[in-house]
Amino acid sequence: MKIELIESLDKRAEPSVAWQINQVRKGQADCLFLLNPHEDAKTICRTLGLKDSQVFDMASRESLESVPDGDGRFLFNINVPNQGQINLDEEGAVNFSSAGQRIANVVLFSNSHYLVQAIAWLDQDGHVSRKDIYRRNGQLFARQYFNRGELLESEFYFGHGLAVLSDFYFLGRRNFSRVFGTSYPSYEAAQQDYFAKIEGESEVEITKIGSLGTIAKKAVLTLPQGLFDENESVDAEVQMILENPSYPIDEVRVSADDYKMAERLGLPLYKLKVTNF
Repeated sequence: MKIELIESLDKRAEPSVAWQINQVRKGQADCLFLLNPHEDAKTICRTLGLKDSQVFDMASRESLESVPDGDGRFLFNINVPNQGQINLDEEGAVNFSSAGQRIANVVLFSNSHYLVQAIAWLDQDGHVSRKDIYRRNGQLFARQYFNRGELLESEFYFGHGLAVLSDFYFLGRRNFSRVFGTSYPSYEAAQQDYFAKIEGESEVEITKIGSLGTIAKKAVLTLPQGLFDENESVDAEVQMILENPSYPIDEVRVSADDYKMAERLGLPLYKLKVTNF
């Protein structure tokens, strides 16, 4: 099986990520794996021409087939606390208020009839204290907790009654995760552990490094957008992969022109493989 691994659907417009999605859509790869979850993944992937069965969310450990369809959480069916009211301004922004004070900001799903995507509840000083995030089908996706607007914890429910994934933050950075009852020093460490159990002999293809570089024990780095930038320079992380034989990525796929330029510039070639994009 060939897996296209991407960091997030939020990056779907990036050319290299769009190329990976297209590989799955055309049948050149079997499945798209999402490292980070997205509350609207099902609608986004259907819009991109992917089948629910072709997309796997690593955070929930489920394919999008497991996400039920539903009518969603309709804005005007929500009971605002303290006999509050729902307000819509001329630009379409939505908020809740009570006794003349704003108590929440509301985000609606695009291309929907007032379906709620998120509600950010505010403290008395106007800072976010809690944020509830919903799937388009109305299920609770995640709940985040803040202190004076600074994120402290994210709990992911994925439609379940209890959180199955919790991320904890310090100074704005995720530094501890609890995933399906097991604690890890980072979310990425949890996914490395999980991927080691499921990848088997699958070919895992990535087009970006960053947090993706060490998720799979063996991954292929493919560079459809090119090995070099406009200054004929190689990205520092890619350079490190080419020069480090112990790095878990042992194959970097490039175009014939990029291979020739790498040879001309004296770059290490033993990991490079010419590919037709």
